[in-house]
Amino acid sequence: MSGVHGMSTEPKTRGPEEQYRNQSVRPPAVSRYDLVLAVIPMAFLLTAVTSGVLGVSLPTALAGGSLLGVAVLADALFLNPPTG
Repeated sequence: MSGVHGMSTEPKTRGPEEQYRNQSVRPPAVSRYDLVLAVIPMAFLLTAVTSGVLGVSLPTALAGGSLLGVAVLADALFLNPPTG
């Protein structure tokens, strides 16, 4: 017998269920490029809705959405390119 009052000081082994039960589950981090991929279609959706609300023609609104998408894409590729 080891330890005080007959208690073992050896670490207890835990089963796989108990090992993973206490670990916090974090969602994966959202990167800048994930946001870029989300902003591009959202720009088109926003301009389509704006076209209906403000009465602007759909081709004109989509042209504005495409300019926003191109600006976001240019920022992601040329101004802040991915590294390593």
